[in-house]
Amino acid sequence: MNTLPTLNSDSDLPKWQQPEKVAGWFFLAGLAGTAVYFWGRILPFLVDMVFDTVKLGIGLGVLFVLFLVLTNKRIHAGLWYAGQRILRTAAGIFVNTDPIGIMEDYISNTEKEARKMDAEVGHIEGAHELVKRKLADNTAQMKEYLALADSATRQGEKDASEAYASRAAQLEDYNRRLQPMATTTANVTVVMRQILKAALRQIDGSKFKVGLLKDEYQLVKRTSSGMRAAMNILRGDPDKKYFFDLATDRVAQDMAQQLGQIKQAMRYSQEFVKEMDIQNGVMSEKGQRLLEKYQKGDFNAVLNEKPQAQQSILATKKASDDAYSSLLD
Repeated sequence: MNTLPTLNSDSDLPKWQQPEKVAGWFFLAGLAGTAVYFWGRILPFLVDMVFDTVKLGIGLGVLFVLFLVLTNKRIHAGLWYAGQRILRTAAGIFVNTDPIGIMEDYISNTEKEARKMDAEVGHIEGAHELVKRKLADNTAQMKEYLALADSATRQGEKDASEAYASRAAQLEDYNRRLQPMATTTANVTVVMRQILKAALRQIDGSKFKVGLLKDEYQLVKRTSSGMRAAMNILRGDPDKKYFFDLATDRVAQDMAQQLGQIKQAMRYSQEFVKEMDIQNGVMSEKGQRLLEKYQKGDFNAVLNEKPQAQQSILATKKASDDAYSSLLD
């Protein structure tokens, strides 16, 4: 029997020649390209949203910190004492804030000025010695000129005698003008030496006084530290007392809240107990009535009522079954 030749199905073709698979690949490629395109469009928005969210969180955190700083008394006190400590530390870097240190710095500066004054007195004494030497030299030179003038006069040299005499007169005028300077330098040297001695005595007295004050100050500080500890026990440290009062108020508020909850629970429990007492009283009355019926011999009549209830239940069930069976018919 001859059979008809069968047509080649699509499954016998190569994959790249099957139209539905080629279309599927093109569809998937289009979907992938579309997803990449829209992802490129959405990605900047997502990045901006993430960074904006982070900025929003940081801004809210800063606002919350500012709110605490403006409203929390504990933070106010902490910032106040921290600011005082920072300012004192910064002032201590540039300026000596210790009173004993201030006095010691003053004495040290006074000693430096005294040393400078001693050096200046030495310079003045040196200038006085130069003036004295200059006067002596001029006097010797003047005597020499006068001797030369006298010799020229005896020899009949009038011009030379007048020249030597004129030079002697100039030196005499020079010495007359230098003499007040010599007297002044001598007097200034004496006065400055006296001032320097008085300054040195004052410096020694100041050193003794500062040393005494330093010892007394150290003793008073130690005594005050001990008394401060005692007063902190008796009166309480103001800073710690402030936080103690805050803690006391917080504990009082918590206790008041908890006492309110306890009272509310007691009211609920009291109402529950009353309700239970009422129910127990009702059940007790029912029990007493049952007991009286049992003692009178009427308890069997009460028990006979239960089968009737069961019979009524069975009758109701049978009626419902009949109703369902009628529906099925």
